[in-house]
Amino acid sequence: MKDNNENNMMKKIATFIVDKRKAFFVLFILASIYCTTSISKVNVIDDLKEYLPKTTETRQGVDIMDEQFITMGSGKVMITNITYEKALALSKELADIKGVSEIKFYDADDEDNTYEDDELEDYYKDSAALFTFTMDEPEESELSQQAMAEIREKIADYDSYVYSTVDKDDSKSLKEDMKVILIIVVIIITAVLLFTSTTYMEILIFMLTFGMAALLNMGTNFWFKDISFITNAVGVVLQLALAIDYAIILFHRFMEEKEHMETRGALIEALSKAIPEISSSSLTTISGMVALMFMQFGIGMDLGRVLTKAIILSMLSVFCFMPALIMMFNKAIDKTRHNNFVPDITAWGKFVVKTRYIFPPIFIVVLIFGCIYANKCPYIFDNSSVQSRIKDEYLASRDRIAQDFDTTNTLAIVLPKGDYQKEAEIISVVENIDEVDSVLGLANIKVGDDDQYVLTDSLTPRQFAEVADIDLDLSKLLYQAYAIDKEEYGAFMSSLDDYDIPVISMIDFIHEQKEKGGIHIDEEKSKDIDDMYHDVTDARKQLEGEDYSRIVLAVKGPVEGEATFKIVDQLHNIAQTYYDQPIYVVGDSTSDYDLSKSFSNDNTLISILTALFVGIILLFTFQSVGLPFMLVLTIQGSIWITFARPYLMGTTMYFLSYLVVSSIQMGATIDYAIVITSRYMALRNTEKTKKDAIVKTLNQAFPTIITSGSIMTSAGFVIGYLTSNPVIASLGTTLGVGTLVSIILVMTVLPQILFMGDFIIDRTSFSMSKEEENNSTIQRRRDIVRFNGHVKGYFCGTIDADVTGILMGDMDLTMKSDTHVILDRNRIPGSVEEQEDDDNENE
Repeated sequence: MKDNNENNMMKKIATFIVDKRKAFFVLFILASIYCTTSISKVNVIDDLKEYLPKTTETRQGVDIMDEQFITMGSGKVMITNITYEKALALSKELADIKGVSEIKFYDADDEDNTYEDDELEDYYKDSAALFTFTMDEPEESELSQQAMAEIREKIADYDSYVYSTVDKDDSKSLKEDMKVILIIVVIIITAVLLFTSTTYMEILIFMLTFGMAALLNMGTNFWFKDISFITNAVGVVLQLALAIDYAIILFHRFMEEKEHMETRGALIEALSKAIPEISSSSLTTISGMVALMFMQFGIGMDLGRVLTKAIILSMLSVFCFMPALIMMFNKAIDKTRHNNFVPDITAWGKFVVKTRYIFPPIFIVVLIFGCIYANKCPYIFDNSSVQSRIKDEYLASRDRIAQDFDTTNTLAIVLPKGDYQKEAEIISVVENIDEVDSVLGLANIKVGDDDQYVLTDSLTPRQFAEVADIDLDLSKLLYQAYAIDKEEYGAFMSSLDDYDIPVISMIDFIHEQKEKGGIHIDEEKSKDIDDMYHDVTDARKQLEGEDYSRIVLAVKGPVEGEATFKIVDQLHNIAQTYYDQPIYVVGDSTSDYDLSKSFSNDNTLISILTALFVGIILLFTFQSVGLPFMLVLTIQGSIWITFARPYLMGTTMYFLSYLVVSSIQMGATIDYAIVITSRYMALRNTEKTKKDAIVKTLNQAFPTIITSGSIMTSAGFVIGYLTSNPVIASLGTTLGVGTLVSIILVMTVLPQILFMGDFIIDRTSFSMSKEEENNSTIQRRRDIVRFNGHVKGYFCGTIDADVTGILMGDMDLTMKSDTHVILDRNRIPGSVEEQEDDDNENE
């Protein structure tokens, strides 16, 4: 009765959707208009640091730096095939560009040059010149953008490599990549559907359905205000594969029903069957997305919620929008029918059956080693460390510069403001670390012509007069005014000659008094003071905030790795010994370090939750304890094999590729296992032997799996092959490999496990136990039986139906307890009773 009620409910829902299809069509059109206007409102975030947990040192340090410091635009330019003289002349041209604060290059003729002789190789080597530039303003400012454009114009005629984020637009380049990728993916989908479809019109229907689903998802992303560039790119491709998959299920059902029903009735019947099938299947994919939301790393929540929404909107588009398209193009569907080109794979099914004692043991061995090697996979955490086939200018320039010159990465130590002496001591210690290439802080910025003092040094009037190049008497007057203004009258109690003030404080005071008109200095000296104040102001913007100071370091070596992370710890420990308050070490290296710490927990959590969610869904879907274990083992095996590959090939794996793809692979490819298992569970009761059931299962499941699987695999490889964004390329390639591995296992090992574990399915099933106690069975024999009730079993083939009437022949049937049976042995052909009747009639 429960099944009948559920079927009736699905029929009512399907009837309502089909009969109100015009209203649904209008609603979707209105929604698409709304979403078209909303896409531009979505803010795409390119920096993954934004998704670090707020409790991490990097996130806290980044927030402080964003609030209290200004980071000027900077970068490097390398020119190859150039003489030193031309390079020196070019450096001076670049330095004259408006908006460029400094061009760092070795000038042997500069009398003020402080470089050691051996530092020439840091700037010029093997006919290659390296210029390091700094802008007057932050990189996003209009002035910096104009200066960067002029730099590119100046070097246009040279063999140049620009390594800078000033005019780097990851979002724009990714959009350009995705346009090309989507076109190619659409071509692939069209080719696959041409191969697997039975009518050309279904391809257009599928494309329109997907287009609607994708548009709705992209347009509603602004509900979350911000999404990551990864989610923005991956969401469309994943939704494409899922929406097409759901559309195939509904349309194939419709074509099957249409063979013996009129169009409206066939669509209602197909929709009533497809809704529960697609809904239960999508739950496994959604479970993988939900598992992502539990990550500490905020990108998991970002991906999880957007992709969950994508799945739901894909289902709604298939359930409510696609029926209107089917009815609209009904005549075209009939007119464009063609032969199905999907081959019969009976031979493959027989091969799978014959090798059932070979591949499962091999799979178990591979599974064990896959688990071991997957746990040894060398993960990387910085997106600039990811290798891709196509490199954008930024990464290509970085790699080319690294061939001739040492590479460094930038770190910052964020400290409580106010104690210049402690900062000077920290700088002194840090400068002695071998891996530290340079250090910049207020406590080591040189002042004066002879660079004898630094900004934070406390100087006497005589010393300041030398630094500022002013008269001693004027210097003393300024010191007296400073003491009075600060109410430091002790300076007058002793000799003013011994009164010392930090250079940076004195420069601020003089400029302030000049602006107020409190002091008057001749024009030439005033200009010198203004220049010093300008330099101090620039330094302050970058190195001193309202509550914090920072020290900026250039560290030799890679941006991540065990050695780099040890340096991060060393820097943190050095700085923390001078302060009771928290200090922060911030940079790409610390971000990678924090990610590496949280990765292990996120990895374990996602694996457990995904397997748990999928297992529970499968448990209630198939109502067997043993069956979910078989399926999860197969899919988990595909994941381990996928991520053991980098270790065996000596390559690296971007951590986000693992977290995202493992969830998608577990959730999305379990659908293939469900297709196989569902058909086998139905056929094992109707086919004469389990072997026949396996062969028929593979034959029936192959079109669905090859359609969906080839689309997902192709889309993954195309993304990995064509995009210049290394993160997206890594995600695409990994998804392609993972899906391909899953298809192979599902079409080979899973049927063999189901065949050999068939007895486990029966013994661990809990759905039929009570029913079987109340059912009765007619064993195989030759009989004539009158039925009135539900019958299921073997009858010169199979039967599963409510029968009112007489069956005659060999039968092995299971009947419900309320089925009425009347044996009519007097009319069994060939029976003793019938033979006696015939004899009597002859007499």
